[in-house]
Amino acid sequence: MNVSRQLSTPIPKGSPNFIYGIAILWGVVAIIVFTLILLEIGFDDPLSRFYLVPWALATGVVVVLPSVLLIKRGKFDLFHPLVFATWSYFFPGFVIGGFVLAAGLSQPYFLSFVQDDRYNLPLTFVYVMLGYGGLAIGFSLHYGKVIGDSIFKFLPSWNWKEDKVAVPGLILLGIGMANTVIAFGMGLIGFQKVDEIGAFDGIIFLFSLFLLEASFFLWLYIFRSRHFGAMHYIVLGLLLATAIGRTAFQGNRGGLIHLLILVGCAFVLSGRKITAKHHFIGGILVTLALVIGMIYGTTFRQIKGSQEQASLSQIGSVVVDTMESLSSGDIDASLSRGFGALAERLDSISSLAVIVSNYEALAPYEELWGINNNIWVDTITFFIPRAIWADKPISIEPSKYADLYFNYSENSFTMTPMGDLLRNFGPIGVPLGMIVLGFLLRIIYAALIEGKEFAYWRACIYYMILTAISYEGTYGLIVPYLSKVLVISFVGMLLIRFFIGKSPNALPLAKP
Repeated sequence: MNVSRQLSTPIPKGSPNFIYGIAILWGVVAIIVFTLILLEIGFDDPLSRFYLVPWALATGVVVVLPSVLLIKRGKFDLFHPLVFATWSYFFPGFVIGGFVLAAGLSQPYFLSFVQDDRYNLPLTFVYVMLGYGGLAIGFSLHYGKVIGDSIFKFLPSWNWKEDKVAVPGLILLGIGMANTVIAFGMGLIGFQKVDEIGAFDGIIFLFSLFLLEASFFLWLYIFRSRHFGAMHYIVLGLLLATAIGRTAFQGNRGGLIHLLILVGCAFVLSGRKITAKHHFIGGILVTLALVIGMIYGTTFRQIKGSQEQASLSQIGSVVVDTMESLSSGDIDASLSRGFGALAERLDSISSLAVIVSNYEALAPYEELWGINNNIWVDTITFFIPRAIWADKPISIEPSKYADLYFNYSENSFTMTPMGDLLRNFGPIGVPLGMIVLGFLLRIIYAALIEGKEFAYWRACIYYMILTAISYEGTYGLIVPYLSKVLVISFVGMLLIRFFIGKSPNALPLAKP
């Protein structure tokens, strides 16, 4: 394998036929599945909203268009910021989710909060198209690449040989695991929440990210190595054990998906070539991970009952009870619960439509709930640690937002950056805010990945930043959280650098 291969793995120009074949295959599958749904429930089902189908199709065209253009230019990459945003959230959440809603497969109680659904549901699709369109426009601005390339010139030119990175990576993995256990015990991660945020809770949570960063670093080591030895099998075993254990204890429905994304991104950024077989196998694994994750996560949450803070031993008991319930329960019932949860999980249109329908009427009450102007508050105050400013305003509390908009404070509801921008600045804020985000993504991509030779540390930081962007959460928290993740990720790489030392095998990488 050529270890000098560039980080990005574009498809050679003139040979994207296998991508078109896969797209056609999955398109045919989608059409068949949707046709079967129509035949099953019929057009006269009172729960269906088939007037949304054209809007879902139009949204699909908008969010897929940048990927198609990248294919034509020979620059398609599954972990390109725009492509990643498309397949990881926008397409499943708003296109497939739109079809799910149109077919009546998703019927959340809060749909009753949407005033005049024949107007506000299509309008919600319009805001999604404006949001993703703004993201693509911002990313395409040339000055973002110019700034990113300029930043690259000032970055460290570290690179390390494969025979020197395993032990430092395992040390960082151990540090991350220790902090993750502490964070679990304090109720900072997993299906639980703390009643009061402590001064150092945020720092402890960020230190737990070392586990994620070290895992990605070691997967890079696995994929970059020419030959496998005992150390590789030890690393692989530890990676699988920590990933499965963390997923089981978190009770996260998307835990397995996150694991596949981590491994897939490491495979791509390591310089490995993706073939049609990889796409096919990846599609099957993602489907299985979705179903298994939904079944496990739904059962876990039903057994635990609430997000009340619990000890590690109590969570361990929940994990055991969940496994026993799944092994001894009705498989058909588990699958039914899993698919039902998956259908509602895919539908991001309904929750966003609640904001679209009510943000103007509820604007006067947001100040009473303390969630107004959250974008400005988060942007201005995020750089001051809570340990220094104990009374620092809390970014928009999910429970208060849920109470005001959904009349139920015991759950976290999807807001999306588009919904947050709409609440704060009105319709014009949606495309403008997403243009800014797209411009920021281009700077990051150009500084770390685009046209650059492989470097472990830049690949790790890029992965951490890329996956830290939540298209489900608030716009206001994107830049603050990215900044914190950037700092903690760089600290992790400094630790790796320290443990590797000034070995003659840790050679610097000349800049192009």
